Amino acid sequence: MPLVSIVVPVYKVEKYLERCVKSLLCQTLHDIEIILVDDGSPDRCPQICDEYASRDERIKVVHKRNGGLSSARNAGLLVATGSYIGFVDSDDDVSLDMYERMLTIIEKYNTDFVMSDYLRIADDKSTSLKTTDIHQGLYTKQQIRKDIFPQLIMSECIDYGPLLSVCRCLYRHSFLKKYHIFFDEEVRWSEDNIFSSIVGYHCNSFYYMKGEGLYHYYHNQDSITTSYRKGAWQVYCTMNKHLHLFFDNVSDYDFSRQLKLHQIYYACNCIAMELGLSSEKAIEGIRTILNSNELQNAFSDFDLPQVSFKLKFFLFLMKKRCSKLIYWLKKYS
Repeated sequence: MPLVSIVVPVYKVEKYLERCVKSLLCQTLHDIEIILVDDGSPDRCPQICDEYASRDERIKVVHKRNGGLSSARNAGLLVATGSYIGFVDSDDDVSLDMYERMLTIIEKYNTDFVMSDYLRIADDKSTSLKTTDIHQGLYTKQQIRKDIFPQLIMSECIDYGPLLSVCRCLYRHSFLKKYHIFFDEEVRWSEDNIFSSIVGYHCNSFYYMKGEGLYHYYHNQDSITTSYRKGAWQVYCTMNKHLHLFFDNVSDYDFSRQLKLHQIYYACNCIAMELGLSSEKAIEGIRTILNSNELQNAFSDFDLPQVSFKLKFFLFLMKKRCSKLIYWLKKYS
């Protein structure tokens, strides 16, 4: 059995697939299994995957009908045989020593997972290190409860998503099996939020490699998260509903405020997406979000967080359902 299984969902990434796979084949850790999951890609990706598998026995290919990123990751998990599991998106790549360094840490400290930071590469040019506000090092169960639980789903500042991120982690396979942790296939975008939050809740320890940009996330202009996605608000409401299904039933910590912040955070994201439409359609879309029961329930019995005046004012306008004013302020500020 390989030490590490790396699951790579593949869908319409002909342009980037070679870059991704090469970064995995050239890992300084040789004892790996690379699982390319062809999620019914309509281009040449299925053939490219098979060609790679014919050239290197460490590559395993799964062909399946299109079911989305969560479905593809789950398909990879089901056939993975490694003691540890990593996930890489096929339009990204990783440092050549990423998995050797992570394996050293997870075995040294006997943790459930290890997490690094990541490099954000914009349009294949500018590079910036993305990090978090937590400290480097080992987190025990007690420290997780003290430092991680308060921002596990969403931090008070509402300026970034969930703290733990799938692709910059290496997980102990037995840990994922023990708690039956898989990806939620009903959520089409930001699907790792539920996975990561449940991992963070169950884990007994993890190690954070702060300042180490081992994962390379390519942020291309044609796929930016602020681009319009029809039905995005409904998808994010489903995600929050599924988070509620899990965290409303835990008895040792109150995550209710974070769930409200999470709903509000994604409402802000969806409002930003609407700005690319005509003013009439954008205002109507914003009005739909602001009038939704999900968002108004999030604002009920809720004190605004201690954030900048600008953000607090924006949240106040959201709570008061000022769709036209929000549109003009966001469009031209």
